[in-house]
Amino acid sequence: MSTRAVDTVRGIETTLAVDKADNDTFVVIKCATQINWSSDKAMLEANCHGGKEMRPSGDDAVKSMTINGQVKEYSTADLATNVSSYEIETWHNAGTLKTWKYARPHEGDTVREFEGFVTNYTEEGSPNGLQTYTATITPRTKGTLTKVTA
Repeated sequence: MSTRAVDTVRGIETTLAVDKADNDTFVVIKCATQINWSSDKAMLEANCHGGKEMRPSGDDAVKSMTINGQVKEYSTADLATNVSSYEIETWHNAGTLKTWKYARPHEGDTVREFEGFVTNYTEEGSPNGLQTYTATITPRTKGTLTKVTA
């Protein structure tokens, strides 16, 4: 396991992988061009004679992930080691629960692992450009937040 030489995280260091065969083998979504992670904590407003104050609601934060990527259709020989937009759309259509890992590679780096559903899928393109897709992944539960260990 390598150690981080530069404190600032580059976008290319962060990957999203999915256990596509449901066998604890994660496959990186190589065609992803942007990955966005969101966590929203509900708050309660407490009003009283002394004034207002905000407090966390006690509920788990609502998390979601949006990925943008290039549409790729892999050959049968390359399908096991890649994740196609077709597979992501199929999981969306079927409501398939998958295990996802959003991580960076160096010792001490952040790892988020969760079970989630593809809750939105869109695809677009222009005649002279690449076909792209956007997918939203919604975790079933809050998942785990850990660090890469040696």
